Amino acid sequence: MTNYLIRRGFQMILVVILATIAIYLLLNAVPGGPLSGLNLAADAKDRLSEQDIARIEATLGLNKPTYLAYLTWMFGEDWLDEVGNMVGNPGPADKMFETGTWSDFQSPTCQDAGGTNENAADMQIVPCNRGVIRWDWGESWSLARGQSVTSVIGSRVTNTVILMSSVTVISLIIAIPIGIISAVRQYSKLDYIVTTFSFFGLAMPVFWFGLLMIILFGLKFKEWGLPFFPTGDVFTTRVITGSVQDVLNITPKTFADRVIHLFLPVSVLTLLYLAGWGRFMRSSMLEVLRQDYVRTARAKGLREYAVIVKHAARNAMIPLITVVVFQIPGIFGGATLTETIFNYPGIGRLFVEALNRDDWPIVMAILFITAILVVVATLVGDILYTLVDPRIRFE
Repeated sequence: MTNYLIRRGFQMILVVILATIAIYLLLNAVPGGPLSGLNLAADAKDRLSEQDIARIEATLGLNKPTYLAYLTWMFGEDWLDEVGNMVGNPGPADKMFETGTWSDFQSPTCQDAGGTNENAADMQIVPCNRGVIRWDWGESWSLARGQSVTSVIGSRVTNTVILMSSVTVISLIIAIPIGIISAVRQYSKLDYIVTTFSFFGLAMPVFWFGLLMIILFGLKFKEWGLPFFPTGDVFTTRVITGSVQDVLNITPKTFADRVIHLFLPVSVLTLLYLAGWGRFMRSSMLEVLRQDYVRTARAKGLREYAVIVKHAARNAMIPLITVVVFQIPGIFGGATLTETIFNYPGIGRLFVEALNRDDWPIVMAILFITAILVVVATLVGDILYTLVDPRIRFE
């Protein structure tokens, strides 16, 4: 097992490195960019001069060759400065930068940044980053100008973790027993109900279901004079007469207030997860119940409960583990559509906002962290296999 973990560790590092290259190249191939809208102002005096745009490009590192910009993003300005100064000396190594010497591409220092044009000065985002390898993502270009990417993501990640963890736990608690019971009682009324619900849930678009919940529990309940739920945000800023918070006398910005705000997005995601995970557990359980060792357990005179829980269900969990562990990246990345529909300030919504504003540092940070969590989830799944089924061994 130790050798396997070491080997997988090296594989994970290689996969993450390849993922960073793919992320960086794809984003650099996207049309537009952070400077695409600077000269769209109707009034000529509000437009930036070519000198201002050149200074902004230098500040953001957009004047560097792609490979050099990638290395700066990965290892930071200070490490690349040391290498660049050596490469900049006369000699064969200078051929590495055929488009210019290192000094041509060095970004302005924190003290050098600035501009004569007011709009240009607003765009002065000083990199001064220490590199992704040291967990420094630089600063936001446009969405939260001047703030570090780490602080921007940190302000949203708690909301997403609470949302997605709640959805995952609730879905598992309900989906596993429902799937087991549905398989054991195949073709019963309960099985037909579960199957119909699963088909409905899997076919239902999440954005449509989310809007339906907002209309019903947020708008129609208010119209009918019933206690209505908040349709967005994390906490209540002002208690509205007739709302659930008003009826239950819930104080704004408390734990109970957060729970009320989570009700609609958690309900939407839980119902969708239940449909998929419940049906997956049912299918896996039906396959296991036909195995010889289950018939042998029954022939030995074991109670049906022991046969189902200890022998069948435990082995039926293995395929479900594969599905559930890949929810780990989702716990960080959030549900993009759901967070957007419910105006929930999480990572998923942040990702959409960063894409719309061409804020590449935030987009790359979210994608890179998600890639790390994907490979970690794969390793966690392999470890859980050995815990659920002792017959599985990794050499």
